[in-house]
Amino acid sequence: MPKVTVSVRRFTPESDAKPRFETHEVEVGDRASVLDALFALQRGPCPDLAFRFSCRVGMCGSCAMVVNGREQLTCSTLVKNIGTTLKIEPLRNLPVVRDLAVDLKPFFNSYNRTMPAFVPRADLDHNTFYPIPHASKEGRRLNDQPQCIDCGACYSSCTLVTLNPRYAGPMALNRALSLVVDPRDSRRAERLNMVAGEDGAFRCHTLGNCGDVCPRGISPTHSIERLKRLAVLDQLSRPFKKWFSQAACSAEKFSKPLP
Repeated sequence: MPKVTVSVRRFTPESDAKPRFETHEVEVGDRASVLDALFALQRGPCPDLAFRFSCRVGMCGSCAMVVNGREQLTCSTLVKNIGTTLKIEPLRNLPVVRDLAVDLKPFFNSYNRTMPAFVPRADLDHNTFYPIPHASKEGRRLNDQPQCIDCGACYSSCTLVTLNPRYAGPMALNRALSLVVDPRDSRRAERLNMVAGEDGAFRCHTLGNCGDVCPRGISPTHSIERLKRLAVLDQLSRPFKKWFSQAACSAEKFSKPLP
């Protein structure tokens, strides 16, 4: 069986003053993934190595780590495609719980600020479906990109998150767009206000790191650019909406018959 050299970052916040790297040589199969290499470490020289994994088929996102300086899903990244030397670190921009496992609370706190839950409009008939054909304009807007698996790779790679932890981040803004363009949702105005704020879409410098590392091929940068355009159009149209609303009220007032 081929051998690989694995340098893995070790850190236990309760007992270690600072992180350290341990380097070991392990045997793996010809079709071994980086996650398999971690299992080999755990079975051998590092039985207490901490890391997360779940589905092992590249769908849950829980095994995302930094491999040779790049965010990857370790279960779907083959060792032979990287080389015989691996350097494995936890995701960046997140506090380390232990070794390769990170605390995802800051990631999901940012996500929750964009109001990620769908809230149907009050005027919809909840007893019937609201059909959106795939070929329609609404359908194309909604199906613009693949489904996100919340792995955190984009959040880890984003230099804006590094500089400003209050920045909503790529994944949260990508989700915000999917709801802003959904004609069935009732919180469009609130979400546009949020993404147009100080820690929203206009913070993005359009470097594209998030899209480069996304295992699903999503480009959050593209979504953020769409959000910027929608937010600007919304701000520009507000005075006209207010004027039309006042004009409609005046027209209604003068159309009433005199007593």
